[in-house]
Amino acid sequence: MNINRRKAVTLVEVVICVVLFAMLIAGLMRVFSSGMKTSVKGLAHQANMETASIIMSQIEYDLLRATNILQPDINLSEDFDKAIWNFYYGDSEINSPATVTYTRLDNGVGVSREVKLADGKTMSNIFARDQKVELSFKNLRVNNGTSDVPFYKHAMLVKLTVSTRDSKKVGTNPEEAFSLSRLIIIRGHE
Repeated sequence: MNINRRKAVTLVEVVICVVLFAMLIAGLMRVFSSGMKTSVKGLAHQANMETASIIMSQIEYDLLRATNILQPDINLSEDFDKAIWNFYYGDSEINSPATVTYTRLDNGVGVSREVKLADGKTMSNIFARDQKVELSFKNLRVNNGTSDVPFYKHAMLVKLTVSTRDSKKVGTNPEEAFSLSRLIIIRGHE
């Protein structure tokens, strides 16, 4: 007698398949979640780096045209979070004298750049409106010659740190930050 037995899937086999599938999905979700956290942290770092680069480029551009540093004083050894200098505004051959002021905003979010022209007009910019910024200036005198024949030039040491304001933006990781320091030789200082 030839009995045709059909193989059926038992409840135990179904449960085992569901458990294995759930373990596979859980592992994939963990990898995906880790990748997302890394991606968000990388994007926050990139945004901080780009913002710091823009701010530092503007400061350097203005300092290279500086004629007189008003603040911070060269004789003071500490760093200041505000800097003021005279410079020539404009890119044409007939530049107008102006004063630029860089300050960190009161709440620590953003940097203000204010330009006062000789004709009384004022222009202002705010950089990094949604990022926490630490900014400091130190006025220095640098020997650009030799020890026998010193030739002193004025320079400004600018330290800048831009970070994410809200740690929720980078997940459970601590605040993401990017720091940049630059020594800028002032060409036209009196």
